[in-house]
Amino acid sequence: MSVPKNLYIYPWESYTENNCNSFVIDGSVRILIDPGHAHLLHHLEARMVRDGFSLEDIHVALATHPHPDHCEGLVKLKELGALIAMHEEALAFLSRFRAQWEQMTGQRMPDFPVDFFIKEGRLELGSEVLQVLETPGHAPGSVCFYWQEPGVLFSGDVVFVQSVGRVDLPGGHAGLLARSLEKIMSLDSQVLCPGHGPVLEGRGAVKENFYLIRQYFFAHQASPSSPQ
Repeated sequence: MSVPKNLYIYPWESYTENNCNSFVIDGSVRILIDPGHAHLLHHLEARMVRDGFSLEDIHVALATHPHPDHCEGLVKLKELGALIAMHEEALAFLSRFRAQWEQMTGQRMPDFPVDFFIKEGRLELGSEVLQVLETPGHAPGSVCFYWQEPGVLFSGDVVFVQSVGRVDLPGGHAGLLARSLEKIMSLDSQVLCPGHGPVLEGRGAVKENFYLIRQYFFAHQASPSSPQ
């Protein structure tokens, strides 16, 4: 299984500044998943331009969870004409997280005028269909997107290659993260597109990654399917 031709992967590879991987699905509705920090959007756009489109060509921008390095750029995308969306609990968390946001970024937290809320279930965007899975644990309102037809899982910060999202930030919960991991590892994923680090290709490699993570990180959990 190779990466679909209409999926564009933009990994963040800097070791000096934190930001997330971004992904564009180039369909009849052009979708951007996790735009990252607002002040780093010019890096993303420079790479997009080489592929034949720009931020202004994005129709819908989605955030996997409400951390600045994933969702802050939504505001700029909204200004450029895109519809923006996140989970309702993610937006509620942002209102509670304001003080921490401003301490972390040194800037005022923007308002997020979302056009619609993402929720568990089927999300149709033009010719493409994403399955939304609610996956809390790393952050409230965290979701993963499963693009079923090509078997691509956009996991945000729930799971990476050989690692999982941290749970020591506000709203983090190890038991919930273990439960979320169990939820998404049952999918027939052939490509894992995480929020940070490398993309993983191949059904066997993705499955093995899930089993290794469950064994290494959650072997101590009495019941991974139940929050502790």
